[in-house]
Amino acid sequence: MASPQRRLAVVVLAGVLPWVVVTFDGGWYPVFSFGFLHLDPVSFTSLPTYVSRVGSVPPRLTAWPMATLLYVAALATALFDYVSSLDSRIPAGLLFLAGVDVGLLALSLSRQPTILALPVGALCLWAAVWVGYGDALLGD
Repeated sequence: MASPQRRLAVVVLAGVLPWVVVTFDGGWYPVFSFGFLHLDPVSFTSLPTYVSRVGSVPPRLTAWPMATLLYVAALATALFDYVSSLDSRIPAGLLFLAGVDVGLLALSLSRQPTILALPVGALCLWAAVWVGYGDALLGD
């Protein structure tokens, strides 16, 4: 059975790794749970800063803040699980759903001409479910 420390570590790691790698004719940039990184010139825009600049989240990007909210809820439940006992299906389910939203975000971005968005974060979030909570979900 995975320890609460291991579960918390994989949840944190899944949130700090890039969620979507967006490629286009002029280059690429990573999108994280909390913002995106411009590479030329190097600068970082947080999700709240982006939303305040555009006024509201464009329809094609609504999966991004939803995935972040699901991830934050999963992190909170993983923290709670660390200090006390919790049903492991709760953070596992939240991580899985966050991965689905990351996949939807990549799909939505890829529908634009000359853009390919790779949902690497969906794989990271689902791997966190398996590594951190797989034993509990399988009943071992």
